[in-house]
Amino acid sequence: MQSKLPWALFVVLFSTQPFAEDLQLEDLETITVSATPINIDDAGSAVSIITRQDILNRNAVSIQSLLSEIPGFAVSQLGAQGSVSQLRVRGAEANQVLVLVNGIEMNDLSQGSEFDFSQISMNDIERIEIVRGPQSALWGSDALAGVIHIITMSEVDSTLYDASLEAGSFSTQRATFAVRHGSARNQIKFSADYLDSGGTNISRAGREDDGLENLTLSLSGRSTLNDEISVSYTVRHTNKTTEFDEFDFFTTGLPVDADNETESDYLYAGFKISHDISDRFDHSLSLARTDTDNETSTSNPVNTITRGTRDAIKYQLNYIEGSNRLSVLAEHEIEEFEQRGEASFFGDPNQYQDTETDSFAAEYRYDGDRFNFSLSARHDNNSDFDNAESWRATANIKLTGVTLYGSVGESIKNPTFSERFGFYTNFIGNPDLEPEESLHWELGARSSFLDDKLDVALTYFNADLENEINGFVFDFNSGGFTADNIDGKSERSGVEFEAGYSPNDRINLKATYTYVDTTQEDFAGKDVTEVRRPEHSGSLSMNYRWPRANLNFVVIYTGEQDDDFFPPYPPYQERVELDAFTLVSLSGHYKVNELVTMTARLENITDENYEQVIGFESPGFGGYLGLRLNW
Repeated sequence: MQSKLPWALFVVLFSTQPFAEDLQLEDLETITVSATPINIDDAGSAVSIITRQDILNRNAVSIQSLLSEIPGFAVSQLGAQGSVSQLRVRGAEANQVLVLVNGIEMNDLSQGSEFDFSQISMNDIERIEIVRGPQSALWGSDALAGVIHIITMSEVDSTLYDASLEAGSFSTQRATFAVRHGSARNQIKFSADYLDSGGTNISRAGREDDGLENLTLSLSGRSTLNDEISVSYTVRHTNKTTEFDEFDFFTTGLPVDADNETESDYLYAGFKISHDISDRFDHSLSLARTDTDNETSTSNPVNTITRGTRDAIKYQLNYIEGSNRLSVLAEHEIEEFEQRGEASFFGDPNQYQDTETDSFAAEYRYDGDRFNFSLSARHDNNSDFDNAESWRATANIKLTGVTLYGSVGESIKNPTFSERFGFYTNFIGNPDLEPEESLHWELGARSSFLDDKLDVALTYFNADLENEINGFVFDFNSGGFTADNIDGKSERSGVEFEAGYSPNDRINLKATYTYVDTTQEDFAGKDVTEVRRPEHSGSLSMNYRWPRANLNFVVIYTGEQDDDFFPPYPPYQERVELDAFTLVSLSGHYKVNELVTMTARLENITDENYEQVIGFESPGFGGYLGLRLNW
């Protein structure tokens, strides 16, 4: 791939990131669990945090490996770095988890309302807040199984600069730059992250590498205008070009080498003004826009462009008195979908669609010393399909030596534009689709042992999905495929375990394990395991610190999982099993002086050969060296 910015790799000859002190999670407040900030230890849901220090310790370039260590998460990547990456939470579909950046929805409605995690650059991320379980009552349709909130706002009291340069396997080069400025009333941060990689071969047959080029620019800030009024803002733009292969529908039914690429532009922008009316009342008004543009060029030639925009305005009023909190929300959202392309044998893809949603939600929360409780509800008034209601209740009880928590709620997932209107004329959309509904509950316990050196959490979850939308229903009238709400339930249940042990200030050990059982009824009414959900998965990690250095070792295990294969002969769907695999990585840094730090990272040390999606080969062993500079 020809680099558009070759000079960017030489602008900064050294590399940097400030090495922040480890955050104490019990002191953090997270805004994704509740309508107003809540201490993590008071949450009635399973919550995980990825801190800035975690990102630096791993020398992380992509978010996928970090999310693979989160209990209940299953990542599926279509081969090389930069390829489409899906995330399934607790066995849910990839478009049933909501992704936010500073409160702005990032899910791409032009791509089935999924979020492609391969677009995320890590340079501007301060922390990632994750809450699992039913979240639609506060966050709407896409939050059926959980919320991932990416925070880029920083807190500094001076002006800091940092930059980095890294190079390594697969002709990979990366350069970053960031400046942060903070004072008593203002915080502002600008960040740039450029990544160029020659890539690896994705298909089982052939030798062509599929590369990636990604440039992300980000600006975020917060200003306190006076003692009562503050504003915050975010603008984040990503330009990403990804090469990919095509399917051999007539011979193997698997990917084969092809000169295809997709150029994507993602824009996320938001503005929020907050006003403290009194000691008891405060309110806020926020505006947000998500704009995605995906242009695909293939060798067929069948070139398509898909565009999606989401404009949202939200008002929130909070009342706080003692241990009681009441929040009321009103939101108006406009979504627009456009598809353009050349008419071909497969049909005419050109279409423009839009929809509007008016939402009203409320949350009551009681925050006591030993008992916390919340109850929330939401009504979505949809312009083009059935209205929907969602609700959630949580509780948290602190006993001697252990905290018990639990939640129960009903969440929804609206039908996507593709499901309602189709891709081409041989895929017939179904405008009469109804929202999917999920009744989801969880029970868990967390505790600390050995003078708070060992932290342990265990969670059981259970979810039943009704009105599930099947996108591959054969329509005998048209002779093509369509989408339809199917009878029966999709059942999901499992156990999540995580433990962290820090015997001293130098050593930190973590372990996670997830068991998940996901089934749905097939056409014959028989329960079958859903695809791309490993029954067993887990991770082990160790971080060791010296005064001037750090070493991080991670092992991630993904168990056997099923996938669907569509062979050309006979022409019907076939269920196949993907082998289990284990990925081992090692990373570290050495602080030469206050200005310069050397970094190194080894990925897939054992050169494991594996597939996360049938037919898509993943990268082998990779090694990377870099420098970081901060001043």
